[in-house]
Formats: sequence, C-alpha cells, structure tokens
Amino acid sequence: MRRLAALLALTAVLALPAAAHAAEPPDTSALTDRWASGTALMSAYSDLLILQDQAKLDRMLDDAFLIQRTDGSWADKRRYLAKLPVLRDYAFAQAQVRRSGRMLTFRATATSTLTVNGEAYTPSPAPLLAVWRWTGTRWLLVAQGNFNVPRS
Repeated sequence: MRRLAALLALTAVLALPAAAHAAEPPDTSALTDRWASGTALMSAYSDLLILQDQAKLDRMLDDAFLIQRTDGSWADKRRYLAKLPVLRDYAFAQAQVRRSGRMLTFRATATSTLTVNGEAYTPSPAPLLAVWRWTGTRWLLVAQGNFNVPRS
C-alpha cells in the first residue's frame, strides 16, 4: 500500500505543469550551453518570468530585444522589463528549432496562463516564435512573437 501511495505521489508531481516547479530555483544552465535545445532555453526564460526575476531577465535579453503580440502590443527591452507580463504556467508542444551560425530560431505551440498589461490571455494553444543569439559564452533572447490572444 505504501508503494502504491508513493507511486501515485510521484506520478502527480511529474504531471504538474512546468510552473509548478518554479518554486525551486529555475534551471538556467541551458543559457551557457552552446548546444542547448530551444525548449530548454524557452523553459529557462519562462521560469524566470514566472518568478518575475527582472535582474536575471535583464541579463538574458539582448539589447535589441523586441516582443510582438497578436493584439498589436509590443515592447523593447526597457519597456518589457519595466512592466513584465504575469506568467503562471506554460507548456510547449510541436517544438522546432533552426540553427545557423550563432543564431537559434525556436517555434512551438505554447499553452500558458498569462496576463499582459492587466489583461488575461486565452490559455488555448497558440503559436510562439523566438530568436536567440549565441555570444560565445551564453544565449541571449533577441526577439519573441507571442501569438495567443486576449480573452476579451
């Protein structure tokens, strides 16, 4: 009976969304791994966003960073860091990566619980696109397209 209870508890923990693990320090080791997967990079970024870790996000975003959303809103690095969206959980599916030289382009279908500028976005799966640049020592997020829509 104890084994069954332990197995059920382990299964429940493994089934939690990525954000449920965000109470632990996020694994950002992918940011210094030249051959990191796009999913690992986006997970490190998303976990820091859940934690609202502005200082670490500042070091992760390229100075040329831009984000574009379906509703037409956008932000550069300064504006984005000044008013971070609230991400509560996320999951990626159908991930694809393209690499060329020092660039990595990641596209996936993302499902998230997200609020931007006080407006809740639909938790439905939506396309996401991100561009990362390898500096020689770490990855920087250069651009992101977030194509889910506000609930309105």
